[in-house]
Amino acid sequence: MLNVQRRLRALERLPQYQPPPSRLHEIEDLALRQVSDEDLAVMVIMATHREAGKDRPITERESEVLAAHDAVREKVAQRMGFASFAEAERIGGR
Repeated sequence: MLNVQRRLRALERLPQYQPPPSRLHEIEDLALRQVSDEDLAVMVIMATHREAGKDRPITERESEVLAAHDAVREKVAQRMGFASFAEAERIGGR
């Protein structure tokens, strides 16, 4: 019986058994693919600090990175047929 359960868990992890990504996840994925490596590194550092609970002001560079990322998300959302990323969030129910 343990062997069957283990095999079922392994099957459930396969990509073909995962639900398809939502349109919102597709937008975010496509936008992140367009972010430069340097900007992505800044975003990772910001996320790490946030997860660690470090409350600090956002630097000018971080603000620029977030603004650039928001602009890319807007463009991707519009290419996918939404009026804006905000509309995609509202419809996608983030």
